[in-house]
Amino acid sequence: MNAVPAGTATRREAEVADDVVVVVNGDGGAGLSNSVLLLGNPTTVIDTMLLPDMAADIVTALTRRGRAAELVVNTHIHTDHIGGNRLFDGVPVVAHPRTASGMRRMIGEPGLPALLAKVMPDFAERLADWDSVPADPLPPVDIERALPAGTRVLEFTDAHSAADLALWLPASRVLVAGDLCFAGVTPLAVHGRVSRWRAALDRLIALGPDVVVPGHGSPAGIGALRELADYFDRVLAAAHLAHTEQLTAQAVWARFDAGPAAGWLEPGRTLVNIQVALAEIAGKPFEGEHRVQQDQDPSHSR
Repeated sequence: MNAVPAGTATRREAEVADDVVVVVNGDGGAGLSNSVLLLGNPTTVIDTMLLPDMAADIVTALTRRGRAAELVVNTHIHTDHIGGNRLFDGVPVVAHPRTASGMRRMIGEPGLPALLAKVMPDFAERLADWDSVPADPLPPVDIERALPAGTRVLEFTDAHSAADLALWLPASRVLVAGDLCFAGVTPLAVHGRVSRWRAALDRLIALGPDVVVPGHGSPAGIGALRELADYFDRVLAAAHLAHTEQLTAQAVWARFDAGPAAGWLEPGRTLVNIQVALAEIAGKPFEGEHRVQQDQDPSHSR
């Protein structure tokens, strides 16, 4: 039996409602994000994965249905959601103004490929020349007008990233959550604030979705949002304990009870999330990114 090369993932299509197709990217671990196809008018692609060869499966899914992309929306700035933008030449690509501005600064930075290779080692060789096309800035209200009728756009800032968009389809009760939801995968709050992400989850839960499409992991129900909220409650409690007892993030992480999140992929991210939450509680200046060290105990590694 041949071994599967590192960084290889099986992408599959899941039709979660009429005219809503998810291209699920592997197990949702580091570098493996989902894309969503809205087959209304206009035909819309939500996020384009990390690499063009991944995004080729998005094009294949559209072609199989006799469709071509007419609009691309990037939910946020992270490279694993924007790397396939260049496959949609001639198609409008839009994002929140904060996201678009950050993309213009980020894309082409000389040190970016090396940083990406460190964060996503399974794809290190394929990230040596990583590049993308920045989105055009468009306010959320205008993105909503451009999307298929009945789609609502929800805006969140400094939660998972500087700016995140979620799409709510009330007719089918489908929530396209982007990276505001991870399902079966430990989230990463290094570019946001844990407390604001936790509050964002309350807004999403209040919608009462039947289907939640996460940025990473398989489509799920509202339980995925509730489990993520529980996880962040535990992270915030650990950070408060560290602050009150003057303990290190590593000390509280060593005895962290993940509850329903036990067994999720990428468990070492919990240390980072505790460090970010602790920085918030300590009142350290927030500039959109907390630079923290991941000194991981092998017992907490994936």
